[in-house]
Amino acid sequence: MPANQPLSPKKLCITDLDGTLLHSAGIISDANKQALIDLGELGILRVLATGRSLYSLKNVIPHDVPFDYVIFATGAGILNWQTQELIFSHDLDAEAVKEVCDTLEEFEIDYMLQHKIPDTHLIHYRIKSGIPDFKERIKRYEDFAEELDLNHLDEIMEATEFLAMVAQDQEEIYHELHRRLHPYSAVRTTSPVDLCTIWIEIFAPGINKGGALHYIMRKFQARPQEIMVIGNDYNDLEMLKISPHAFVTANAPQELKDKYHTVASCDTNGFAEAVRIWLSS
Repeated sequence: MPANQPLSPKKLCITDLDGTLLHSAGIISDANKQALIDLGELGILRVLATGRSLYSLKNVIPHDVPFDYVIFATGAGILNWQTQELIFSHDLDAEAVKEVCDTLEEFEIDYMLQHKIPDTHLIHYRIKSGIPDFKERIKRYEDFAEELDLNHLDEIMEATEFLAMVAQDQEEIYHELHRRLHPYSAVRTTSPVDLCTIWIEIFAPGINKGGALHYIMRKFQARPQEIMVIGNDYNDLEMLKISPHAFVTANAPQELKDKYHTVASCDTNGFAEAVRIWLSS
C-alpha cells in the first residue's frame, strides 16, 4: 500500500467505457491500463460498466485487459471477466415486449429491439423517421439485423432492450416515454456515433448501471464509501449517485460536471487521474 495509506478500505473501482476509460481513438491508454493494474495489486476489484453488448465489447477490449467484472448492456447483464461466466441477466418478457412496442408505435421515431442476453447484438429494427445515426447503426450491424415484423411480434418471447433514437432537440420525447413506460427502466444516453443523437434504452424495471452495481456491492459486502465510480454520460447517473467518490471526465455534459468531481477528459487519462485522487483520499 502507498505510504499515505487511506483510513477507510477501498473495495471496488467502477468505470464506464466509451468516453471515460476508452480514448476517443478506441484504445485504452498506457496510463489508464497501468491504473487498472495498480488497483489489482492493491486488491481492489475492477468493474467495467458499459452500454455495449458483449459482442461489441469484445471487439474493442481484449480478454487480457485487467477487469474482474463487466456490467454490460447498461446493467442487463454481468459477466465474471476472468472466468467469462455470466452471473446475472434480466430480460424483458413477451408481455413487456408487446407493451413497450405498442407505446413506441405511437411516436414517429426509429427504434430497435435487441435479442435476449447474451445475444444483444442481434436486432430487429423499425425505421420511421430515418435519423442518420439510426441508419448508421443498422449499417454497422447489417449482418445481425432484420426488419421488425409487427405481425409476428408475439413470436419474440424475451428481449434485452428496446433502443429508440431521437434528434438532439427532441428531448421531450425521452421525458414522455420515461413517464409513459414506468415502471420499465428508460435510460437516456448520448450516441457514441455522432455524439449528439439522444438514445433512449428501455429495459425491464430496475435495470440500469446503478442496479447492477448494487448487485456487485451486495456480493462483496461493499459500502458506498468503499467504492469509486467514474463516468461521462447520462446513463452513468444511477451509479454515480451511489458513491461519495464519484467522478466524471471533462468531456461529460456540463450538467454532470456541475454535480460531480471533474477530472481530465477521456483523451487525457481522466480515469488514471481519478484513481490517483481516490487512492490518496
